[in-house]
Amino acid sequence: MVDRPRPDQFLEVARELRAAAEETRRTLQASRDLVRRSREQAAGPPASGSDPGPSQQLVTSLIDAYEAAEGEPDLQTRLLLGHVLHHVGRRIAGVMGPRAVGIAVH
Repeated sequence: MVDRPRPDQFLEVARELRAAAEETRRTLQASRDLVRRSREQAAGPPASGSDPGPSQQLVTSLIDAYEAAEGEPDLQTRLLLGHVLHHVGRRIAGVMGPRAVGIAVH
C-alpha cells in the first residue's frame, strides 16, 4: 500500500516553495539594482549642464579660508571648512570624471 501525503504536508511544501520564490525575487531585484548602478557609473556624469562644477573663485576662496583657519583655535571651524572642501572636490571630480585625471576605469 502506498502512503499518500497528507494535506498539511502539501501546505508545508507550498509554504517552502513560496518562501523560495520570494527569496529568488529579492535576489533578482538586487541584481537588477546592481546592474543599473553599474551602468549609471559607467555612463559617467549626467548630461552636461546639470552641474557645471564650482567656480574657480569659490575654490580659491575656500582654500584660502581653510588655510587661514589652520591658526584658529576653533576646531569646529576647521572641520566645517574641511567638509566643505571635500564636498566641492567631489563636485569637481564628478564634472571631470575619472578618465580626465588619469584613473583607469574598467
